[in-house]
Amino acid sequence: MSRTGREKQKAPIRSRLNLIALAQLAGLSLLLAFTFVADHRHGQKNIRELAEATAHTHAQKDSIYRDLFIASGGAYLTVSQKIVPELALAHRPDRDILTPAGRVITLVTPKNLFQIASDRLPNHQALKLKYALKTIHPLSQEDTPDRWEKGALRGLQQGRAEISEVVYEEGREVLRYMYPIQASWGCVENRPNTGLKIGDLLGGISVTVPMELYSQQDHTRNSLYLHFILWTLGASGIFWGFRTIKKRDAVIYGGRQALENSYEELEKTFDAIDGIITIQDSDMRITKANRATSETFNLREEELVGKYCYQLFRNINKPCEGCPAVKATKDGVLHLAEIEHKNLGKIFSVTIAPITNSSGETTKFVHYAKDITESRRQERQLRQAQKMEAIGTLAGGIAHDFNNILTAIIGFSELALLQHNLDGTIRKDIDQVHQAGLRAKELVKQILTFSRQGEQDLQPLNIQPVAREALKLLRASIPTTITFETDIANHGTLVIADPSQIHQVIMNLCTNAYHAMRDGGGILTVSLQPVELADMDVRHRQGIKPGPYLCLTIGDTGMGIEKEHQERIFEPYFTTKEKGEGTGLGLSLVHGIVSSMAGYISVHSEEGKGTTFQVYLPVISDTEVAAKGDGKCSGQIPSGSERILIVDDEETIIAMEGRMLEGLGYAVTAFSDAIKAKEAFVADPQFFDLLITDMNMPNLSGLDLVEAVKAVRPHIPIIISTGFSEQINNANAHRYGVQRVIMKPLVLHELAQAVRNALEE
Repeated sequence: MSRTGREKQKAPIRSRLNLIALAQLAGLSLLLAFTFVADHRHGQKNIRELAEATAHTHAQKDSIYRDLFIASGGAYLTVSQKIVPELALAHRPDRDILTPAGRVITLVTPKNLFQIASDRLPNHQALKLKYALKTIHPLSQEDTPDRWEKGALRGLQQGRAEISEVVYEEGREVLRYMYPIQASWGCVENRPNTGLKIGDLLGGISVTVPMELYSQQDHTRNSLYLHFILWTLGASGIFWGFRTIKKRDAVIYGGRQALENSYEELEKTFDAIDGIITIQDSDMRITKANRATSETFNLREEELVGKYCYQLFRNINKPCEGCPAVKATKDGVLHLAEIEHKNLGKIFSVTIAPITNSSGETTKFVHYAKDITESRRQERQLRQAQKMEAIGTLAGGIAHDFNNILTAIIGFSELALLQHNLDGTIRKDIDQVHQAGLRAKELVKQILTFSRQGEQDLQPLNIQPVAREALKLLRASIPTTITFETDIANHGTLVIADPSQIHQVIMNLCTNAYHAMRDGGGILTVSLQPVELADMDVRHRQGIKPGPYLCLTIGDTGMGIEKEHQERIFEPYFTTKEKGEGTGLGLSLVHGIVSSMAGYISVHSEEGKGTTFQVYLPVISDTEVAAKGDGKCSGQIPSGSERILIVDDEETIIAMEGRMLEGLGYAVTAFSDAIKAKEAFVADPQFFDLLITDMNMPNLSGLDLVEAVKAVRPHIPIIISTGFSEQINNANAHRYGVQRVIMKPLVLHELAQAVRNALEE
């Protein structure tokens, strides 16, 4: 047969082979396109979560700044081109002051002071974040929300905790985020004619996070490079296999030329990828590695070749647990896994793409490892924040149920103690039950203090019990290598303070002292003593007057604070601790708390000898204590004869409250079903003089019952009794048409006083 005839015979075979090769190439392309899209979508989800975590963190930080500024009531700044007198404060005669030096200073509201401070924070500029305070009823053009912010504010008004959305603005993708802010006394004072009340939703902290900060380009580029390598390898295999069927001379000549070009291009692409890429044989022995692999392990390529994958990453003699290469060996398909390598201190996202021969056997692997340590760390921080929020919710639920139980214990024991014919021994036993119930009540309040930030409750306070309780908790968590020395004086000195914040001050300062001594041990000293400060003692302390103070001293024998750092320790986010050991907010919060209580804090430190913090809080006189009251009922318990409607889903609480109020002379109608109570009230709205209702009830909540009652009789006085509620308190009760909110467990004199006050209002 002639050469021309043989070529004609081979033509149909070549045509079929070309079609098969094209079909295999198309299948390979579709498979890799599917895995690339899946990986890209997963990366987008992670980026959205990281952007939301960043916005949430900055909003909470800015909320803390706002609280600190509001606690101080504003500040005076020198009038300049950027700082001008505020029109909103024109009604205040002390807005502008001429100093002895001839400078004009002006009062800056907490909002504007906060805005000035936030604008100067370098991290906002570095991250290119946009930040603003937007109010529902703006006072100025700067307060006016844009279209997105108006929608977000409507969402906050409907009760949502926070709002976030990814949108396109000015040709780029950004995350818009809104965090709620409530009106404080400073806001109400500076908006006298708006009807604003403390606790009202004032607006929100608006944060704009450019999505380019978490650009997926690196991940997408690396994934694209990997898939390109896989496609190139697969296409080369297909191309090479089918080329061998052609004429030997043509294959050798043409294939050699193509292989040289492909190999050179593949080498450049291989080394351009910043992720770790190795090619391994079926035993997981490295046959080729890219430049990033050499740089990560500080080894030349010839030193990497021949090592087992698990030997390189973990220095062990068997594959890592969950290794995707083992799975790929069995089924011959692509596998993904996330593996933590403790000796490197890193977490890798590992992709294994098997390379099979003509018989379908896996002969090699393409192993791609991407370092995702930082993204996983940020995810863990986000989960930790969510976990703490869940713990607070759980604690609130426990407090609600436990306070219902305590209401019955305390209430019925009080009723029993009112009986005059009790045997002396029985009276003592019941009194012990009553005292135990009161201690349990305080324990529940303490649980809520740890689980969430409550409102500031400034009151005449004896700090000694708070200090002892805090030290008891600390002693259980601090190693015995640190010795406690305490000197807490037993005296009746009172200060105006919030007990939960005093607890926070002691815990923060003692924790810092422990960190300074944890490596070598030492002595932690805590002292609480009354002192008298003279003129010379307070000469350099602005706003501090001479007189009696209570001094809390907390010292350690640790490493001390370097001199260049001592002036900055109270700055927010300034810390000398290692990464992950603290946020740098502890001492700034302590400083803010002490300042809000009209006190001051000083520090003395020597390197190598230790540090001592002294907190001075002004003592109040007996006259001031009498004026402010100690929160307890004095004199005779008030009584009355009005008709009271009681609603609570707990039968024991209804029975206890009914007996208490009937014993005080009131006529009581009680329901354990809120719907039936509503029907009874609607049937005769003028019959009742007061409604006392539980907050959390099945079928109809306390607030829903209040709304239904107010719709029929708008001015009836109402008391809500609850074991725990984040929705309503005495600060915002009037917003819901409620005169009083009383916390369970109920005590007779507190219930009697609340009822009398509500009726008389």
